[in-house]
Amino acid sequence: MGNEESVKKLFTAESAKVDTNKGDAYYEELYASCQERIEDLKKLKPLNNRVDFTESIEDQGLGRRDFLQWASATTAMLMLPASFTPLVAEAAVLMNRVPVIWMELQDCAGNSEALLRSDGPKIDEIILDIISLEFHETLQAASGHQAEKQMNEAMEHFKGKYLLFVEGSVPLGNNGTYGTIGASGETFIDHLHRGAEGAAAIVAVGSCATFGGIPAAAPNPTDAVGVMDVIKGKPIINIPACPANPSNMVGVILHYVLTGTLPELDSLLRPKFAFGYRIHDNCERRAHFDAGEYVEEWGDEGAKNNFCLYKVGCKGPMTF
Repeated sequence: MGNEESVKKLFTAESAKVDTNKGDAYYEELYASCQERIEDLKKLKPLNNRVDFTESIEDQGLGRRDFLQWASATTAMLMLPASFTPLVAEAAVLMNRVPVIWMELQDCAGNSEALLRSDGPKIDEIILDIISLEFHETLQAASGHQAEKQMNEAMEHFKGKYLLFVEGSVPLGNNGTYGTIGASGETFIDHLHRGAEGAAAIVAVGSCATFGGIPAAAPNPTDAVGVMDVIKGKPIINIPACPANPSNMVGVILHYVLTGTLPELDSLLRPKFAFGYRIHDNCERRAHFDAGEYVEEWGDEGAKNNFCLYKVGCKGPMTF
C-alpha cells in the first residue's frame, strides 16, 4: 500500500469521523446533566484559593465581555451548541474543584513551559492558574524527600479523583533503569504505574508522552515509548504536539469539570474536539488528492494544474 493510500485509510476510518450534531434530545440531556454537575461542584470547597478569578481578569485588563467571548469560543471548540456557553463559563470558575497531579518523566519540560506562558496572559493562562495543581516537581518549592512526601500524600488524599498529567516518554530499556526518580531510585515505569493506579484518568501531554517523541527516535537507546504503551485498563487521553497547545490542556480539564466525563477520542486517543479536523479537510486541492492527482516535482504539469502537493512535502493531512 502506497503512503498516500495509508493516509487515506487512516483518516477515513470510522474512529476519525467527527459527529458535530448529535440531535436535540442528546444535547438536552447533556445540558441537564452538566447543570447538575456544576451545582454539585459548587457545594465543594475550592482545593486552592491562590487566585481569585474575577480579580485576575481585571488585573490583566480584561473584562466580563472578554471572558464571555472566550467561553463562547471554547464552547465551539468543545463542539457544543452555543446554548452551553453559560455553563462553560461557570465550569471555568470551578476548575479548582478538580485535583491535578503533574508527572515528568523523560522530557525537556517544554509542555510545562507552554503551560506557564506569561507574555500577555489570555483567559486560558488565567484558567490554568486556577487549576488545583497538587504536584508539579518543576514548579513547586519542595524538593527531595519533601517533594516525594507531597506527591504521595496528594495521590492518597485524592485517590480516584485526580487527573494525572504525564509529560515525557517512558524508558523501558535495561529494566527501566535509564530513568529513575527520588531517593529510592524508583524507575519511571514504576513511578508512572503508581501514579496511574489512583487516577481518574491520565492525560499524556506532548509528543514524548503520547508517542515516544525525540527519545524514541532511532536508534532509541533507552527503548522509550509513550504512556499508552505502558498503562492499560485506565482512561488515557493523548494531547500530542511539541509542545502541546495549552488551550487543548484547558479544554480537556474543562470538559471533565463540566461533564464529569472525558471528551470523545479518536483511534489514537486524541480528543476529537482538538484533533478532529485537519487543514487537509478544507484544502482547495483536496479533490486532486482523492483523485490521485499529485505534483511530482516543482514546475511539472501537476503544479501548473494546482494538483495536490502531498508528494512534494505538504503535511496538511497530518496537521490539525
